[in-house]
Amino acid sequence: MKLRTQISILLIVFAVLLSGIVFAGFQLNKESVIDRQLDETTQHSERIAAGLDTRLEGLKRTVRLQATNPAIAAHGTPQQHYALKTMVNETMFNGVSVIHRNGTMTGIAAGLDPETRSELIGSDFSDRHYFQRARNGETYISAPVVADSGNYIVTISTPIYRDGAVVGTLNAALHLQDSSIFRMASKTANRDSSVFIRTQSGNQIYNRSAHLSSDPVTANATVNETGWIVQVQTSRNVLAGDLRTVTIYQLGGIGLVLALISGFGSILYTQILRYHRQLVRGFEALQRQEYGQQLAEEATGDWGQIFTAFNELSQTLAEYEEERAKHRNELQQERDRFRRLFQSIPEPAVVVEYTGNKTLIHNVNEAFEETFGYEASNAVGGDINDFIVPDGSLEEAESIDQLSSSGKQVTHEVRREAADGKRDFLLRSTPAVDGEDEVYFGVYIDITDRKQQKRELSKTNSVLSSVLENMPVGILIEDADRTITTANKKLLDILDVSLPPSELIGCEYAEIAATLKTQFADPDQFNERVNEIHSTRDAVFDEELLMADGRILARSYVSYSLPDGTGNIWLYQDITKNRQRERKLRETLEKTQELIQAESIDEAATIAVEIANQTLSFPLSSVHLERKGGELEPAAITDAFEEGVGDTPAYHRTADKSSIDKLVWDVYASGETRVLTGAEIPETISGMPSSGGIIQPMTNHGVLVTLGDSPNRFDEFDQYLVELLGAILATTLDRINQKQQIESQRDNLDLLNQIVRHDIRNDLQILLGRLDLLAERANDAQSEHVNAALRCAENAVELTQSARELSEVLLQNGTDSKPISINRVVRQQIEEIRSANTDAEITINGSIPDVMIRANEMFDSVIRNLLKNAIQHNDKQDPEITISAIDQKEYVQLRIADNGPGVREAQKESIFGKGEKELESSGTGIGLYLVSTLIESYGGDVWVEDNNPRGAVFVIELVKDS
Repeated sequence: MKLRTQISILLIVFAVLLSGIVFAGFQLNKESVIDRQLDETTQHSERIAAGLDTRLEGLKRTVRLQATNPAIAAHGTPQQHYALKTMVNETMFNGVSVIHRNGTMTGIAAGLDPETRSELIGSDFSDRHYFQRARNGETYISAPVVADSGNYIVTISTPIYRDGAVVGTLNAALHLQDSSIFRMASKTANRDSSVFIRTQSGNQIYNRSAHLSSDPVTANATVNETGWIVQVQTSRNVLAGDLRTVTIYQLGGIGLVLALISGFGSILYTQILRYHRQLVRGFEALQRQEYGQQLAEEATGDWGQIFTAFNELSQTLAEYEEERAKHRNELQQERDRFRRLFQSIPEPAVVVEYTGNKTLIHNVNEAFEETFGYEASNAVGGDINDFIVPDGSLEEAESIDQLSSSGKQVTHEVRREAADGKRDFLLRSTPAVDGEDEVYFGVYIDITDRKQQKRELSKTNSVLSSVLENMPVGILIEDADRTITTANKKLLDILDVSLPPSELIGCEYAEIAATLKTQFADPDQFNERVNEIHSTRDAVFDEELLMADGRILARSYVSYSLPDGTGNIWLYQDITKNRQRERKLRETLEKTQELIQAESIDEAATIAVEIANQTLSFPLSSVHLERKGGELEPAAITDAFEEGVGDTPAYHRTADKSSIDKLVWDVYASGETRVLTGAEIPETISGMPSSGGIIQPMTNHGVLVTLGDSPNRFDEFDQYLVELLGAILATTLDRINQKQQIESQRDNLDLLNQIVRHDIRNDLQILLGRLDLLAERANDAQSEHVNAALRCAENAVELTQSARELSEVLLQNGTDSKPISINRVVRQQIEEIRSANTDAEITINGSIPDVMIRANEMFDSVIRNLLKNAIQHNDKQDPEITISAIDQKEYVQLRIADNGPGVREAQKESIFGKGEKELESSGTGIGLYLVSTLIESYGGDVWVEDNNPRGAVFVIELVKDS
């Protein structure tokens, strides 16, 4: 940048800086004036908010005090109504009410007309938020609600206590626009200020506006009791005079600063810039390599010495340039020879310079470009470590660079980022002389494939070695000459051979076999089998061997081909414990079949104790069930357990912490299995020969206690079997209890069916007969009442018939289905319904197929209930019912359509539930539930659709008899 430009910029910056300082000083003065007004406005808003808090708290105290009046809690009494009216007259509340703790309003005083008050008394207000908060023990101020008049109303609710319990809530309503609390609170603000109060949702509930400027000072405060926002606004016009005075001083100060800097710049330009331009033109000529240029203008002082030095420098450069041109040609010839040799190297090669913190590339050959994917034009001049050194290897690369730049020859294996991914190289570097720079020459020999093969071989050997030593089976490998090449320690442990594996290597398997045969139950058979196996080629087999000490070994054999014959792999595994577990599990499952079939609780408990004792080998076992609160009584116990404890134990909830009672009860209460060691056996049974056991909870029934009689005799598998036995016993007890409950329910339902079938129905028939006689003698005024009673009695008879049919369905153990003619049943029910409902028009569209369906005798009830439903729920004077049928391959579909009001979409799926009916229906809904229950028992389906143009279509789909 030119000096003239620099000086100009410096003057401009200096002017701006001084002007800014002056401006900032006066601006701070302006802001302090504004801040004072903002502080005053904030104080006003906070005082208003505090005043509202005080008034609202006073209102809450008033409501709480009124709630202590005994008359307030006298729900629905005149004393309560008088107390509520007195509270409205003596307080600023516009209305008060009392809501019972169940959500029903029992009293209200709010200047309402008697009809409106009567409608509210007895209404359900349990969904009101203010009621729910007060019922939970809180005195609560609700959020403002807009009334029909546009007025905002808040409700203050408090609980009404009697004898320490909440018996209801007292709710006081306050019309905010009619209240003086806002006007009294806002008096603390100046009259020339605007005051606004808004709810948390943003609704404005108070407004006192003043004529303010377009940009007033605003401050907000929060009312703690309700969260309302109080906003106070003050006009900025009161500050206008002070601000104008500050602004005039501000502009004057800035103008004076600019005038002073302009005069100083003019003097500086005249004295300095002329000599500077001459010197710059001279250096520009040297930069263009126009050496020998001279500055002829006369100058004095420091500028004269500068001009003389420049002229001498210009002449020296001219002489040096002439000498340098001669050596340039000689050096270029040497570089051309090196470049040809460098490019001919088949491996990636590079010439680099180490600068102390970077390794800069001077040159690369074509092999480098191809291997690493960087063209010479892009690589030269860059740091080689940035191009080819992967993440995590930078420190190693810099160490090699330092060593190479010290003048030593270096050979080192490195990993570098090639064009096709990370590869391994052997780096060979040697110093190269290039002037005074620390330059060295490096060649990268790719050794990736060789290292990968070496790593894979090492990894394979390591994996095989680890597998051999950690396999849970014994492994022995032979070569084609039957010589052992591999054996692991597990093999020697299983075969009980006291030799290290290394001493087996090189031996023949026959030598080991001769030593091992004495350990087997049949030594001769073992030898014969080994010889037989060795004579087999390319074989694979598995077998089990019985040892002399009773152990069972699993042996596997695999032969595989080698260039000079067949090698063999022998695998040995001790499976004695597995076989024992299989036997115990099999016996346990066989025994539990008897447990599952148990008919009584005592029988089930006895079988479970026998399984624990005889099959699971827990001689100290018992089953305890909770038959009385806080006590587990024994349902079954082994003789050994009873002899060890003494009296038959019953475990208690409140037993001493150190006793077996407390231990067993804690397991039952927590529902978690407890495994006991010898040290955990309580003193009450310490005399028994037990060193540990398992206590298994059985849901809400009781516990299964199993204790052993020898140290360390059970493991996780034994615990699993005990837990399995406890789960099966708990399930069996659930089944027995459920069966007993079902039998009791069936007895009760059968009794109800008898009552409906005989007593109630007989009385209704007598009632109908008496009503018929009364109808014949009644006059016109009495006939209406008699006919209504007849209709109710007939509906009751119909209800008892549906209830009787439903109870018969529920009492069935299963559906005794048989072939039923759908045509016969439909036509028979149509005739019966027509005779009883002469106003109804019932038609068959097409024909009813003469096919047999799988149902029972109660199929008549299905058709009868659907036809009656279509008539009873019809709002037409002459109901119209159309019946049609569709004969499908495996099903027959019957459709009963009516011209009634139809079924709402929301009820189409629930209409077949117990007691479901339309709002205008006079029925009970049992009929459709009976239809659904019977159709499902037949394996069919039933649903409802819309009729066109009006009404409903009930569709039943039934399985045809094959």
